[in-house]
Amino acid sequence: MRMFHKLAGALLAATALAASPAMAQYKMKIAAPHPTIMPSTFTIIGKEMGFFEKEKLEVELLWTAGGADAQQATINGSVDLAVQTGLSGVLSAIQRGAPIAIAGSDMTGASDLFWYTRADAPFKTLADLGPNNTVSFSRPGASSETVAKTLIEHYKSKARAIPSGSPPETLTQVMSGQIDAGWGTAPLPKAFSEGKVRILAKGNDSPTLAGITTRIHAVNANYLAKNPEAVKAFLRGYDKTIDAVYKDPQVLDKAAQLLKITPAEAKQILADFFPRQVFTIDKIGDLDASIAQAVENKQLKGPLTDAQKAAIHKTVADLNAK
Repeated sequence: MRMFHKLAGALLAATALAASPAMAQYKMKIAAPHPTIMPSTFTIIGKEMGFFEKEKLEVELLWTAGGADAQQATINGSVDLAVQTGLSGVLSAIQRGAPIAIAGSDMTGASDLFWYTRADAPFKTLADLGPNNTVSFSRPGASSETVAKTLIEHYKSKARAIPSGSPPETLTQVMSGQIDAGWGTAPLPKAFSEGKVRILAKGNDSPTLAGITTRIHAVNANYLAKNPEAVKAFLRGYDKTIDAVYKDPQVLDKAAQLLKITPAEAKQILADFFPRQVFTIDKIGDLDASIAQAVENKQLKGPLTDAQKAAIHKTVADLNAK
């Protein structure tokens, strides 16, 4: 009888194991921005709706302000990977020899970003801003810093680029007059529909920005060396999550819930700001142009070596090979 109970217990355990979701084979700590804009919902959707679990990846999310904070956490090993972080900041770290690598592209172009001012401001475009005026970006090392400085150059503006934090923090500073042109992204705050603010420039106004990768996923180099299959699992799950946002109404509904908007508004944001092709994960767009911009913006001391550039392309290609 005792043997029977042991066999029955083992059978029940095996049945439960077979019926349960895929057991995690890999674990990863990820630095992610709070879900306040459409792309920042992807990582939490991947976790909560099982896309990473299907790749046998257990994900722990750690919320950061993005930019340099996320990059530094990746370099020092506090996290294994940072999603949606600025390319220029990571290139600078690679140039310094920091233990960080690029795992994949997040965003190509800058169709999601715009710069705006108060409705009663005298400026019509960024070209009208002088040396006493300010144009903001989120945080040092973020993609918005590269785009802001590139647009200032494109419009031949004399304005100064300064950090302003998150979109809500930026709006407060624009309305109070602390900054003249604030950065923003969809969903647009109510101040637009209320006529309190208006757009001065869009990210892709500069032709050079449309084809370059502005945000990437960065991984700790030591973690990558020991766990390449875990990084591949993340990239597969992340890309499948993005596909589902565009194709599955239930997944888009989840994104809308996180952003506290309606599903119809979420669908319109994708159509207006985020064509699916901007999230091509397996290729870094026009790396040479990105490096040249970073040098011009004093984010790099000089160009990366051919060997460094080749290593970046090879790592991204290998990790995202189908």
